[in-house]
Amino acid sequence: MNRHIWKTYYNRNIGVLQNSDYILMRESLEKYLDHIRELDIDNYDEIEQLKLMFIRLDHHIDRLR
Repeated sequence: MNRHIWKTYYNRNIGVLQNSDYILMRESLEKYLDHIRELDIDNYDEIEQLKLMFIRLDHHIDRLR
């Protein structure tokens, strides 16, 4: 058996989003939400999905503090 195949390491510091990353995502989503609200098309479902995403994102950001 090849030993190096079964030996894996996971470094949690690589690829982990920071608090500032989540705040940037929230600000970007706010800008996008404002943009789609100004459109004349029926996008009620998309707006509702974004609102739910905001709630989850804010909850996650609060847990990081």
